[in-house]
Amino acid sequence: MIEINKEIKELLFLGPEGTYCEAAKNQFVASMPFSNEKQIPFYSVKSMIDYIDKNEFAAAVLPVENSIEGIVRETMDNLLNIKDSSLQITAETVIPVNHCLVSKARDIKKVKKIISHPQALAQCQNFIQKTFSDDIEQIEKASTSRAAKELQELDESFAAISNRQSAEIFGLNILAKNINDEQDNKTRFILVSRAKTHKTGNDKTSIVFSTKNQSGALVKVLNVFDSLNINLLYIDSRPSKKNLGEYVFFTDFEGHIEDEPSQKVLDLIKLNTTYIKVFGSYKRFL
Repeated sequence: MIEINKEIKELLFLGPEGTYCEAAKNQFVASMPFSNEKQIPFYSVKSMIDYIDKNEFAAAVLPVENSIEGIVRETMDNLLNIKDSSLQITAETVIPVNHCLVSKARDIKKVKKIISHPQALAQCQNFIQKTFSDDIEQIEKASTSRAAKELQELDESFAAISNRQSAEIFGLNILAKNINDEQDNKTRFILVSRAKTHKTGNDKTSIVFSTKNQSGALVKVLNVFDSLNINLLYIDSRPSKKNLGEYVFFTDFEGHIEDEPSQKVLDLIKLNTTYIKVFGSYKRFL
């Protein structure tokens, strides 16, 4: 259960209109006690996190993980930079990904350049290689919908990997549908806000921690979860950006911070970590 203890007046999402992030935002709005909030498209994860960190009545919808490409590095790296400890992950949702190739052109043979978000390009490599020559130019953009919007100012040699909704919004032709290499492709999105969550019995807690750069340090932390019979749902590492060879570990585990086992595991792993931050406890989507 989510308690809106701090009124949300601004809800940010990766724009422009037609992104998968906007679809996630719409799901959050439909399922949570929002009211009269201004919904604002931003064009980078960093700018959204910087904004909500400084504005107490703002919240943001962020992509965090794709079922094919894994962690969204930009999101995780910038979550580490949040200064306001009251900002937490308060909800999650999952959006199916169905990519299309869209363009002003009506003939796919005219396409010489493809623009899109780097993850979308990566998710459609089989289609690109089978359909185009090896010298097809692939250009990264901030979002799939941003790529589709930019086509309005480009000639017919450009196409974008985006979704059907973006094609409709920006008046583009769909040259190919369902072009992602894996059809069961999904992206998980989180809501970061100053709302307060309460345990539901089907929750997860997200944390990040670092250990000493020595043999067995990570194993000691993982053994704490095992000894308390707490299920780890996810773990991934990112460079600490401080010293070469040092990493931080992003981890999700079953349970809510209000649960006694969760509190105990956090107390115990502090003995074997050099840094730990709780990102939040919230209801699991799946």
